[in-house]
Amino acid sequence: LYVNSGSAIVSGGSLMLSGQAGTAIGFCFKYPSFMMHASVLSGAAVSGQFFIYSLVKEYGALILACCMNLRQVISILVSYILYVHPISFMQVLGLGLVFGALFYKTYDGYANPKPKASKVADGVQPQEIGKASDAEAGKPGPQE
Repeated sequence: LYVNSGSAIVSGGSLMLSGQAGTAIGFCFKYPSFMMHASVLSGAAVSGQFFIYSLVKEYGALILACCMNLRQVISILVSYILYVHPISFMQVLGLGLVFGALFYKTYDGYANPKPKASKVADGVQPQEIGKASDAEAGKPGPQE
C-alpha cells in the first residue's frame, strides 16, 4: 500500500512539475477506455503483489523463486505455441541451460538449507527494556 501510494505521489508530482498534468488529464477524457485499461492493469499489479507477499510469508523466498522460474518457462513456451514463433535448436538449448541452472539452484537451496546465523552473540543474552545491566546496577561484573 505504501509503495503504491508513494508511486502515485511521485507520478502526480512529476506531472505537476513538468506541466504535463493537463495534457495527461485531457488524454484520459479523449480516450475513456484508457482509464478502464489502466485500472485493470493496476488491479492486476496489486493482486500480483498480494500473492507474492503471501507466498513469501507462508512458504519463504525459495518457493517464490521456484514459482517465478516456472512461470517464466510456461510464459515463454505459451508464447511460442500461441504466436507460432519458430524456435531454433540454439534457443531451446539456451532456455534449457538457463532454466536448468535456475531450477538446480532452487532445488539445491531447498535440499541443502544453510543454517541461520544466530542474532544473539555467544554468551550474551538480550537485555530487558528498562532493566539495568549488572554494571549499571552496581553489581560486580565478570571483570571485577
